Amino acid sequence: MSVDPAFLRRFADDWIDAWNSRDTDTVLALLHPDISWEERVFWPEPLRGREAVRAYVDAIWRAMPEYRVREVQLFTAVEDGRALVLFEQSGNAPAALRTDRTFRVQGCDIFLGFRDGLLARYTAAFEIVDMLRQLGALPPRGDQKGGAYLLGLTTTSTAERTTA
Repeated sequence: MSVDPAFLRRFADDWIDAWNSRDTDTVLALLHPDISWEERVFWPEPLRGREAVRAYVDAIWRAMPEYRVREVQLFTAVEDGRALVLFEQSGNAPAALRTDRTFRVQGCDIFLGFRDGLLARYTAAFEIVDMLRQLGALPPRGDQKGGAYLLGLTTTSTAERTTA
């Protein structure tokens, strides 16, 4: 199967629908059996294969109840067989945070390669700091710029962070 604009458009639509289905098997059905999954914002190490990704997808459902994703724009590099979906994700706080707060942040799913009509290589980037701040797990940023906010977190106690 060739990667053309129609394929990438259809795949991006199926991808968004799969994540919004909240069904792990629906997401996994879009992945090549030997998928290389390198998303390091949420997960600590790269994953290889559908079953390894199953744990990741199930963890997303547990960590972000009512998780939803909406495409903002699809960017394609047809000649390279790649695409990027800029998205907005939203949801409720994990139960462990004991709050009814919600989050809404942008990110991107990056499709780096396809094999046999399935996603074979993937990474992502999304704004987890702002997500955690919206959920009350991190203190307000105030007027801190760049890394000053993140470095300031290393001197803030856990108790102070959870009461923000």
